Amino acid sequence: MIDKLIKLVRKGFKKVSDSRRNNLSYELVDLLSIGFAMFSLKDSSLSSFKEQYSVRAQNLLRIYGIKSLPGDTAFRESLDEVRPEELQSQFKAPLDLLRKEGVMKRRKVLGKYTVVTVDGTGHYCSGKKDCPQCMVKNHRNGKQTFYHQLLGAVAVHPQQSTVFPIACEAIVKQDGSTKNDCELNASKRIIPQIRQTLPKEEIITVFDALYANGPHIKALSANNMRYIIGTKGKTYVDVQVQELRKKDKLERFQWETQTTICLAYFTNGLILNGEHQDIITNYFECTEVDKQTGEQVFFSTWITDITVTSKNIMELASVARSRWKIENETFNTLKNQGYHLEHNYGHGKKYLATNFAILTFLAFLVDQIAQQLDKDFQKAKEVCKSFKAFWEKVRYVFYLLPAMSMNAIYRFIIKRRQVNMPPLE
Repeated sequence: MIDKLIKLVRKGFKKVSDSRRNNLSYELVDLLSIGFAMFSLKDSSLSSFKEQYSVRAQNLLRIYGIKSLPGDTAFRESLDEVRPEELQSQFKAPLDLLRKEGVMKRRKVLGKYTVVTVDGTGHYCSGKKDCPQCMVKNHRNGKQTFYHQLLGAVAVHPQQSTVFPIACEAIVKQDGSTKNDCELNASKRIIPQIRQTLPKEEIITVFDALYANGPHIKALSANNMRYIIGTKGKTYVDVQVQELRKKDKLERFQWETQTTICLAYFTNGLILNGEHQDIITNYFECTEVDKQTGEQVFFSTWITDITVTSKNIMELASVARSRWKIENETFNTLKNQGYHLEHNYGHGKKYLATNFAILTFLAFLVDQIAQQLDKDFQKAKEVCKSFKAFWEKVRYVFYLLPAMSMNAIYRFIIKRRQVNMPPLE
């Protein structure tokens, strides 16, 4: 499966528009494949990847299809010219494969929905290097910090560990603008991306309280998406809820887990706010208390356009709480588990930093699909115990021995079969 995915990614790269004026001696598909391979192999820096060109060249050709290996300047300058939208469209093909394998169908919640959670994170920060797209933070001492952020959209399931990146939108100064970008503006751009990537899916999106506003909810509705959005107790919805609470008119439902007691209150048919009285929304909250100590261990509140009932409140709460998966199982993994999202592989003058971040997400998507479907991947990871040890072992074998495929490397690790070795001359 992993090799099929790698070929699928390279096939997508062949469709990327080439607007370069320089460095035309290298095919753009090779340059993009080099970037993808660097994050696929989890090299800690571009220099580390480049230093091993000579011994890795044959494996890079066999496994990733890379025919030519440029210098790092030509590589960076070429990727700097690629429009991020071209790379954002590359998520669809691997996800289509996931759907054909029946995985998306098995991850439905509330009977028919795919859960997509959206959040922002930083991936570049410097006090020295900047570009026209850098956002700027001005400090009291007169210094400036230049930074890039991104908004990620990830398909999750409350009871499953794998997560699948759907879209990745840069939070940077837009072309011709002097103002910093923000998450809310980026969300306007990422919502259509999500729908384009998953055109046939019934989608329920999960957001934090920043997005509890009329324009955002209308944008979701225009793209045929449902929502669960956190609140912080300060909205007009919360005012209405407090009045209902005083009159004892909130619905109540309680259940237990092995270690906690969960108590939910909910109601339907509330006005979002005074400015958007045409938007009718529903409310639910969940409190979780430790059985032994009686201590409250969790409390949160949400709004949703799904009608809340005693039959679906448990699953709604579970879906709402799955928002943490984009922070813990996506951003944390990309920053601390081998993908080096925050490392500066190169900043560039246009789109390089953003494109490296998108390629990181794409490599992560391929790995997550392999973790879900590739038995050799699963067994090799089990042999290595941790992902860190697994990535190190893959790099070691990739460096040391000629391999006909990535699956051959996995089989070597689990000792099912030796890597294909060429005959001695």
